[in-house]
Amino acid sequence: MKKRKVWDRIKLPIASVSWLVSILVVLVITYNEVPLYYYLGFGFLALLFFGVSDRAAFFFYITLILVTVFYFLFLAFKNSWQPGEQALAIGLHFIFLIHLFSLYSLSKYVYQIGAENRLLKKRISQLEEYILEEGVLTKREFEKQAVLILANMSRRNEIGFYLKADLSDVNRTVRKKVMHTLASMMYAVFRKNYDIVGQYNDSTLIVLVQNTEEKGLEIVRGRLEKLLVERLEENAVEKIRWTVMKIEGDKTLRESVVVT
Repeated sequence: MKKRKVWDRIKLPIASVSWLVSILVVLVITYNEVPLYYYLGFGFLALLFFGVSDRAAFFFYITLILVTVFYFLFLAFKNSWQPGEQALAIGLHFIFLIHLFSLYSLSKYVYQIGAENRLLKKRISQLEEYILEEGVLTKREFEKQAVLILANMSRRNEIGFYLKADLSDVNRTVRKKVMHTLASMMYAVFRKNYDIVGQYNDSTLIVLVQNTEEKGLEIVRGRLEKLLVERLEENAVEKIRWTVMKIEGDKTLRESVVVT
């Protein structure tokens, strides 16, 4: 296992050095002997390997090996190469194969790294369903849970509210801190296993309060505002803009799955 980890760390540098050295050797041997478009073909070849999938790159790798083998055989018979010329061609082809293998290896490693990065991003996206504080949802997760809650409210003909806190007027230097503090207090004040709290964007928090009358909402808002005064500076509290949207009965789903 330890040897495998060491190899995983050094295989990319080894392939890179091998690719660079082999192309330099080919350039030195063929300088002034090969037309410019051959060298341009090397560049196109590299782009081709890195621009396709691992399976396609392997197909190109095998195809190029076979094509170059038969091409050198064709040249040898056509030009009646002498033993010295044949030896030079064999050596040049061997170096080219090293270059080709290094190129394929690099493209394979890059493809694997890209696939791993995509997988990590997907996992991070899943982990970020809960942000700021435990239980404070992302916009996507908030909307996903809201659909289910609103459907149940509509079926039971219940009343609820969207409570939105807009912090866009709060100074940017302290907005993130205020956002964290407010999110923490919202999650603490509202019913953890009943209402849902989400971060709608970089400056907006939103709560879906279900099965609650106006009086109940005002009581909870009173507790929240009291905590805000205790924890935040007065000028920050004054700049928080609140929006309340009532959702009730069979209008629930039609009125709003998402607050705009």
